[in-house]
Amino acid sequence: MLGTQQGGAADRMAKEPELVARNRRLAETGDCVAQFNLGNMYRIGYQIKADRDLAIKWLSLAARQGHEEATELLLDMGVDLSSPASVDPPASEIVADSLFAEEPREDPQTLLAAAEAGNADAQVALGNAYRFGTDFAVDLEEAVRWYRSAASQGAALGQYALATMFDRGLGVEQDAAEARSWYTKAALQGISGAQFNLGNMIFQGRGGESNPEVAADWFRKAAEQGDAAALFALGALYERGAGLPQDELQAVKHYRDAAERGDADAQFNLANMLREGRGTAADPGEAASLYRRAGEQGLAAAQFNYGLMLATGQTIARNDTAAARWLLRAAEQGDRRAQYFLGTFHEQGRGVSRDSGAAFEWYLRAATQGDPRAQYDLATLYAAGKGIPADLVEAHVWLSLAAGSTDAEVVEAASQALKSLGGELDGAALVEAERRFRARNSGSAS
Repeated sequence: MLGTQQGGAADRMAKEPELVARNRRLAETGDCVAQFNLGNMYRIGYQIKADRDLAIKWLSLAARQGHEEATELLLDMGVDLSSPASVDPPASEIVADSLFAEEPREDPQTLLAAAEAGNADAQVALGNAYRFGTDFAVDLEEAVRWYRSAASQGAALGQYALATMFDRGLGVEQDAAEARSWYTKAALQGISGAQFNLGNMIFQGRGGESNPEVAADWFRKAAEQGDAAALFALGALYERGAGLPQDELQAVKHYRDAAERGDADAQFNLANMLREGRGTAADPGEAASLYRRAGEQGLAAAQFNYGLMLATGQTIARNDTAAARWLLRAAEQGDRRAQYFLGTFHEQGRGVSRDSGAAFEWYLRAATQGDPRAQYDLATLYAAGKGIPADLVEAHVWLSLAAGSTDAEVVEAASQALKSLGGELDGAALVEAERRFRARNSGSAS
């Protein structure tokens, strides 16, 4: 159907669920992590319409390959894993064009003919086809050509798509001013994604002057159309008092509206406010639930917070095994706090097997990112030769780094340990420790 796209279909085009498409491509090749991610997206309705059957399909495929969290979610969903039917995929789903989720795909030659005849909607669709490799080989420059043709006719979706290409430097040299200009044209025609992106550019001062008040106006226009990201942005502006009067009640309201639409950042920020009792009555139980929802969407900070709540038994029952799994998810994304705590779990045998070697590896990752507690504990492993051959010089280096941190408790402990360790090193070793410390502290450690 090549008729003019309006309302919801236009917004779906603007949202381009690339995360879904990327995980689907990998899932279809047998990647169990992608299968888990895709199944979880169908389960919670994140960037895709919730579908229990398809959630079970992809989670089951992941579970077949030993993915523990997929198995856990299937059990939570009441799926009988002993039944062969529960792990057999249902009939293959029809994967619609990601940019026109409810529109049937056009025959490629029909689409090309309509675009060449000047139909703006067909030109946008053809640009999408070249951009994502649907029926045509990926060709970003050709996508830009067709988007530009549609945009020059005043097609809002063409303007939005062209702005996106300039914004990201896809098929054309990145140009923030050009992107801002095309976003403005599309935003004035009511495309919520363009309104949100324009608000971001204006707030950040990309492609022109920064103006938080004007940015807030564009976020509000997108929010009025139900745009979750815009609702989150308004909540953040209210919380910070940037472009809008500081108002934690309004921040909570907008975060909640966005969280209910599945926005992970909003779920995380709302959880923080509920946990601290800011702008609303404190509710640690709901905070934990929101952290988990955001963590299920891959937000590392939420995964860490939920893992920590499980580890400490805050509001929810303590579960070291589950805590370790959530900390691992955050740690693998580079969260240094999660890396540190995962190191302590391995050192103590909490929720995971006691393994000094694994503890060393996680402490090293966190310490390299500047976590003072990890630096101190890493030094103790080097000094004791736990999980790694003893190396007093390296122990001295990491203690020196910890002693220079802003964590008063760590500074005191590291300073005392340095005094004790200094007496065990000769002059040459101390000189080498100082050399390594300076190199590592400058970011050029060898």
